[in-house]
Amino acid sequence: MDILLISKYIVLIALIIMMLVSLRASAYKSTSMGLLGSSVVVNAFAIALLIVGGLYNIQFYRDISLALIFFGFVGTIAFAVTLGGDDE
Repeated sequence: MDILLISKYIVLIALIIMMLVSLRASAYKSTSMGLLGSSVVVNAFAIALLIVGGLYNIQFYRDISLALIFFGFVGTIAFAVTLGGDDE
């Protein structure tokens, strides 16, 4: 096996662990921790889609993951702005 292939599988395992940890962090009481945890899960899933698309040579995974990253970021910023405190 090629070392690059092994490293892709190791990164996938690390991303799965990161998703589980961020789900645990999003279970706290505050809304900001929930927002942070869901944002991390979406970004980790998008990176995992990029890696799987590269492993199996499937092109549409790239489009889906870029849309997830872009809309996840925009949704996080929009929610943070609406949730934000008073401007004095």
